[in-house]
Amino acid sequence: KAQFDQELLKSKLEIQEQTLQHISREIHDNLGQVASLIKINLNTLQLEDNSKAGDKIEYTRELVRQLITDLKLLSSTLNSDKVMKNGLTKALEFEVQRLNKTAAFESVFIQHDVVPPVEPDKAIILYRMSQEIINNSIKHSAAKHINIDVYYSGNKLTIKIADDGKGFNPAEKMKDEKNQGNGLDNLVSRAKLVNAEVQF
Repeated sequence: KAQFDQELLKSKLEIQEQTLQHISREIHDNLGQVASLIKINLNTLQLEDNSKAGDKIEYTRELVRQLITDLKLLSSTLNSDKVMKNGLTKALEFEVQRLNKTAAFESVFIQHDVVPPVEPDKAIILYRMSQEIINNSIKHSAAKHINIDVYYSGNKLTIKIADDGKGFNPAEKMKDEKNQGNGLDNLVSRAKLVNAEVQF
């Protein structure tokens, strides 16, 4: 139980850290850019030309609407507990939406069966494991597609995360990481804590 509680806390902190990194990127890459365009439009507004000024004001209104929408979406990611309260499958679906928003990946989430609620503590660890796998795909696989399929049959929940990247040899990687720690070994040990199994 002590080991589980320690991993649970670690997973929560990692989810918070990932959320903060996501928010930082969004502010820098997206919100900052839209806000700069609004500022430029307002600074270059020529009120003496009604036609041009009207077009520019309308475009600025659209940018402001976009900024407000993006801020609302961003605020929904601030609280990892809120994500988890919506359930594990919704949290995984949200990860796919984030991937698609980057435009670097085409991702699909498919829930094939009705999935009963997962205990919140277990869901947090499973969610963090899924995030870790997705991050590995992003960093190392050179993939263009990262998909998540969720199945539930015979009282067994299966989360399948697949990409079309270059792949790796799991046995060699695991052997390599025994000396370094982390990575795949970490996924296996976390799975055991929630009575799950990881297959590569």
